[in-house]
Amino acid sequence: MKKPAIHFLMLFLSMFLFTCDNEPIDPDLVPQEETSNLDCLAATQAYITAITNFGSWDGNEATYPPLCADYAASLQGLIDNCGDPTGSYQALLGTLGDCSEPLDPYTCESAIANSGIAEVNLNNTTSDLYAQFCNAYVLALQEQIEICGDADGSIQATIDGLGDCNSQEETIVGIWKPIKVVNVCSSGFEEVYDVSTCGQLSRLTFLSNGVYSTSEYSDDTGNCIEYLNANGTWGLNGTNLTVVIDGETNTPILFELTNNTLKFGYFEDNDLCQNGEQLSYEYTECIRVE
Repeated sequence: MKKPAIHFLMLFLSMFLFTCDNEPIDPDLVPQEETSNLDCLAATQAYITAITNFGSWDGNEATYPPLCADYAASLQGLIDNCGDPTGSYQALLGTLGDCSEPLDPYTCESAIANSGIAEVNLNNTTSDLYAQFCNAYVLALQEQIEICGDADGSIQATIDGLGDCNSQEETIVGIWKPIKVVNVCSSGFEEVYDVSTCGQLSRLTFLSNGVYSTSEYSDDTGNCIEYLNANGTWGLNGTNLTVVIDGETNTPILFELTNNTLKFGYFEDNDLCQNGEQLSYEYTECIRVE
């Protein structure tokens, strides 16, 4: 008989799990396995502050070096404490040089920096401002193509993936947490299993640039611990979701996708429900966190 199983898609914990509203936590009060997350949280908070200040530079050349230096230090902090699986933070860091003078706005380095800032703004925006920041990100990417080129087509693919930017409704982009696992039997009867409080600490993150991450928690041992932190990429074609992690491809089906609800899983034809009926399909239900 089919036992409940949460089909989490693996990926690295996104920096955008955290916002500037998080209160500082004393690492001495937290179990050792969670201190690395706190280091990443602190680095993320520092980064958001630094990139906000850097992006708001008023053109005064005297204030540019310290703003740039803070931004560079925050990028290095992300790399050191959160990792950089795609190399994007290191690429941004490389555009800044020694921060002695403002970047030439017409260089490839400036174009990359501008699109990086626009991406951060988009991934941290609210739904009512999504269209504004999405369009700004598209313009920055188009400028990057014009100045730097796009030999492998990856920048244009990112633009295409953003669509028309009209709204953020019914988009998978964002951060989700699992709340239940459902087995749908042949008669239509549903066996529903609520995800534990510990399991609901898990996060699935889909970024607009095609990066996907997961952080998964379990209390099977009696203690609530993070047992998986992995990274990969994602793509969506209709109801067909594709996630690639370490060369392995997962292809779940989207059974429902609204602004606040995500249901994904697999059709089954070789298993039984707990009540003895044939299992038709199973899915994990998530709700949006951000």
